[in-house]
Amino acid sequence: MKVIIDPGHGGKDPGAIGPTGLKEKDVNWQIAVITAGELAKHGIKIMFTRNGDEQVSLDKRVQIANSIKADYFVSIHANSASNPKAAGTETFAYRQNIEGERLAYSIQQSLVREIELTDRGVKYADFTVIAKTTMPACLVEVAFINNPDEEKLLRNNAFLERAGVSIGKGILTHLGLFKDQPKPWQVEQGEKHLYSLVGKGIINTPEAWKDKLLEPIPAWAFFSLIDRITE
Repeated sequence: MKVIIDPGHGGKDPGAIGPTGLKEKDVNWQIAVITAGELAKHGIKIMFTRNGDEQVSLDKRVQIANSIKADYFVSIHANSASNPKAAGTETFAYRQNIEGERLAYSIQQSLVREIELTDRGVKYADFTVIAKTTMPACLVEVAFINNPDEEKLLRNNAFLERAGVSIGKGILTHLGLFKDQPKPWQVEQGEKHLYSLVGKGIINTPEAWKDKLLEPIPAWAFFSLIDRITE
């Protein structure tokens, strides 16, 4: 499994610049390195389209990805807009690539859940790096660097760590290599309904079910439960 991580901009191309002078190219590189580290933990081979602060054309980035026959391509960016109040996270996919779209959704969901910025959703575009690459691809816009509040976040190493790790987890989720840890409310709700069914006499072995609370219920178990309820 080979994944190309594409840190946007670089070298003489700084990308967007925040109100206090933060350069997008630097943010992109930091997040990309963290994402790569998360993927490497699972034995995935990583390649960058640029090494450190160097300028690489869009066509060259595409060429790199296509020439090594990468399995996936993820481009990492910080957003910018004319409105300094623009905020949030969005991920772009190429409409003609269905798996690329699914990859984008996995990353978007993971990223928004972790960094808790406004969810701007998955959108479609024909950006060179996602339209001309031959593998499933998407482009992530983590936050708006021109927004003073979000630029401040992009200066924070802890925030960048969370962003990079969550992008990695989004990729791993798409690959079926990562399963989110259960949230406390999921366990609480599961136990609440489990013991309610015990009280109604529908389930008489609660301990046997507690370890299965967060598992997808197979059809046979679902039909069995419904059959008992409707007796």
